[in-house]
Amino acid sequence: SAGLDYPGTGPEHAWLRDSGRARYEAVADADALAAFRRCARLEGIIPALESAHAVAWVLANGDDAPDALDLVCLSGRGDKDLAEVAELEGRS
Repeated sequence: SAGLDYPGTGPEHAWLRDSGRARYEAVADADALAAFRRCARLEGIIPALESAHAVAWVLANGDDAPDALDLVCLSGRGDKDLAEVAELEGRS
């Protein structure tokens, strides 16, 4: 979808953050690419790069609370990102 790469947020996200109901975290692109590969290799699912960032965060931080449940919605299809991933990894 157009605009997913835009770093701005709307007023609802700002309110959720300010009220403490949501937390926004950053993930390095290299970590997202590693999560993209891992998800594809282990699960046979090619996540969209946007979702791969969330998977990367869970892989890095999911052990913080052993009783917690981490839920990630794999929205979108990663096959649209295969050419970009191949280029980023020098396989084009």
